[in-house]
Amino acid sequence: MNDSSTQEHKPRGPRLYHKKSRTGCTRCKQRRVKCDETRPSCGSCSRHAVECVYLTTSQASSAAAGRSKSATRHDSRPTGHSTASSSRLVPTYDDASRQSPVSNAPGLFSNDIKPVVYSPNGPGFYSSPSSSYVTPADDGSDVEVNLPEGPWRRFWELRLLYNYYANMSQPFSIPQNQEITYMWQHEIPELATRMAIQQNRSALLYVIFANSALYLWKESTDKQERIELMKLQQAYHVMCSREQRRDIDDLLPRMSQNALFICFTSIRMLAHSIGLVQTMAVDPWEPPVQWLHMGRGAGEILKMAGKLADPENAQRIAAFEKGPPDLSNSKELITSDHSSLDWLLEHPAGPGSNAAQEDHELDDENARRVYESALSYTCTIHRALADGERDYAVVRRFGGFAIYVPAEFTKFVEERRPRAMVILAHFMALWIGFEHIWMIGRAGELQVRGIYKALPIEWSSKLDGLVARFKPPDVGT
Repeated sequence: MNDSSTQEHKPRGPRLYHKKSRTGCTRCKQRRVKCDETRPSCGSCSRHAVECVYLTTSQASSAAAGRSKSATRHDSRPTGHSTASSSRLVPTYDDASRQSPVSNAPGLFSNDIKPVVYSPNGPGFYSSPSSSYVTPADDGSDVEVNLPEGPWRRFWELRLLYNYYANMSQPFSIPQNQEITYMWQHEIPELATRMAIQQNRSALLYVIFANSALYLWKESTDKQERIELMKLQQAYHVMCSREQRRDIDDLLPRMSQNALFICFTSIRMLAHSIGLVQTMAVDPWEPPVQWLHMGRGAGEILKMAGKLADPENAQRIAAFEKGPPDLSNSKELITSDHSSLDWLLEHPAGPGSNAAQEDHELDDENARRVYESALSYTCTIHRALADGERDYAVVRRFGGFAIYVPAEFTKFVEERRPRAMVILAHFMALWIGFEHIWMIGRAGELQVRGIYKALPIEWSSKLDGLVARFKPPDVGT
């Protein structure tokens, strides 16, 4: 996998429908939608009751003018760079304490501790840089990261890492199986810090920071802090993606030694992309294709790493795939009985109507196979819920949808084909019972509402039963 192939599969989404806005608000830029540039709050941010932040002309120009080539490439680091300043903020552990990175501080990272919400700009804390660190790029790409070094960044990275240990390493009230729990709580953060310090490879650490910032953003009630956290999430996410592309190119020849690092990074990136679904716009609706593309990439990396890794690492990768639940048999997941949802494929006007006769999409055997695979996977989750499967197992199944359902389904969603949108809505409706899990939140309900409104009127009837279960929408939804 190289940069060109990564770019080839990068989701484009709303860029098909909107011209680029150079002077829009930062949230619209992040979501890649046209901003109406109304001030002090644009129409999109007003509808969703979120903070609307504009870069001033002086901020954008001064940030662009002040960036040298070395600063621009600070985190792409093709060769010989150093990340000692960022890696020093993370403790290292000797062999005696490696089994439990927090064993020397009993109770410090207890899961009972709730996230501490406070402003970094208040008394006694470091001030945020005067210029924005997520700015329009000079080369026409979406964003450019200019995350400044210094006490402000150190403060935030320490806080984000602490939050991961305290509140995120065990996201479910009922623990997962012991091996998976250990992987999330100890193995992933330890490997992230060790690779950052010893090999100057920070992709896994960056995605932990991005994920932690998103968690704190959801928990915070402070307006200014939420703005800061969303920008941090965006910055670290961009930095992680850039580092991961480089790492795959550089580490593939030594995959047997580096399989876990690349796999853990991909898994955490997939988890982060799931968490971002709840932040997406629903009016107008944005297809959650970033998550779908991220799942496809993670699946390919897991498959490749499992084949190339040494026996010990291959066994640990297989342990992740086998859960619980066991998701290792992908063929079974997408070929199981889907008869209970086959009515979603039928044209809503009925077989005798002119509209139905003009609908030839299912004459394409490959298109039918793609749709039936998505229905099959959705039905496996229905059965898991009926069997009383634990929350952590069901959420793993949610993530698996993006990995195992054929990639063409993502293309159909991007093209806004009504059948694909209807099937996605019925899958997303399964998320509605999991609002208590922070990375899910209200994503299910919001996606169903958005798809319902975006569908052609004749197809929206297939979602009537789902929408009827909802309470009246909140203001700004």
